[in-house]
Amino acid sequence: MLKISEHDSVTLFYMGRSPLGFILYPVYAFLVGDTLIDTGTNRAGKQFLSALKGRTISKIVNTHHHEDHIGNNGDIQERFGLPIYTHLSALPYLENPRLNDLRLYQKIVWDWPKKSKGTAIGSTIAAGNHHFEVINSPGHTDDHICLYEPDKKWLFTGDLFCGTTFIYLRKDENYLQILDTLKKLSVLEVETIFCNLKGVVKNGREALLKKISKMEQLRDRVLALREKCLPPREIREKILGKEGAWNLITGGHYSKQNTIDSIIHGKRPDKII
Repeated sequence: MLKISEHDSVTLFYMGRSPLGFILYPVYAFLVGDTLIDTGTNRAGKQFLSALKGRTISKIVNTHHHEDHIGNNGDIQERFGLPIYTHLSALPYLENPRLNDLRLYQKIVWDWPKKSKGTAIGSTIAAGNHHFEVINSPGHTDDHICLYEPDKKWLFTGDLFCGTTFIYLRKDENYLQILDTLKKLSVLEVETIFCNLKGVVKNGREALLKKISKMEQLRDRVLALREKCLPPREIREKILGKEGAWNLITGGHYSKQNTIDSIIHGKRPDKII
């Protein structure tokens, strides 16, 4: 399934697999000027490629290497011959998507992307009349980048923001690193966030600060209980409650317990590049 909308001069493509008439874990891709930011999941590939016909597109930027962000890279590159820019560390995943160790739920919802060829992105990149600052933004993945347009005060956050609440965490994410990266981004003048999960988020800087505050409060509560020698599972039950369906569906890859464990055991990076 694919739905298309507009916000200001940005085209939003909302897509995903929809076997029951609704989209299972949707994802957005964005067209800004002549630049496509992420390519979504190939579960909606036919509709997406059809929607791109007749549009002026000169390049793709991937915010990170996950399968729901590079899913149509290969088909688009093959059909339109577009260059793809992304973080240096993401390039091997574009060339060999099987480096993504997909679990069953990921295969069902997003599936494997086709191979594509990328180039390491620089510190800035043009998108038609817009000019983006490229900001290394680790935490969700080590190769995650955000794109900031200072004139429009736009921030494209990939999978780093994903709403102001924070309950669930992937097993391979770093809670403290996400928090540090969000703090770095929060000093920017941001009016609008373009989030690959939430779409358009207005009052962007306020949203960033709200998420930061909630994450700091959660961190402090977890560490306070840990100082009282409570085990991680009991801390999770006291603060976040019982596990939800996502823990079962993903086999523990995406869970509340991962959040607690990452706060307790996660290492804060000495420096975010």
